[in-house]
Amino acid sequence: MPTDSTHAAAPSAAARWTPPFLWVVLILIGTSWPRIKLGPDDLPLDKIAHFTSYGVLAALTLRATLGWHRWGTLAAVVAAIALFGAVDEWHQAFIPGRSTSLADWIADVSGAVVGTLVVRSVSLLAPRYRS
Repeated sequence: MPTDSTHAAAPSAAARWTPPFLWVVLILIGTSWPRIKLGPDDLPLDKIAHFTSYGVLAALTLRATLGWHRWGTLAAVVAAIALFGAVDEWHQAFIPGRSTSLADWIADVSGAVVGTLVVRSVSLLAPRYRS
């Protein structure tokens, strides 16, 4: 552990991984209910909800990895979340009133990409994360 006071000790693995784990639980609870109407049919609120929830999941997951500065870690996080999104879409086929949607999965993956890029950008700009 560095003795330099400018470098704070990294939080424990449990402290880092609890937020993304709880967010996954919230996503699974939300997608396990029969169809929830989010507003008028002419507004894409469903896609916004997918984009936002998976963007937050990506941000929390990338933060937990402590690898925000490595492009390989960003790619791995996006790939893992894309896989989770695909499994979640498949699981919705078994929920009454729900269905699998490629457009929802695309919104999930798009949110994950943006979420990781936001964490990387903010982390690069934040002085406490610089070496």
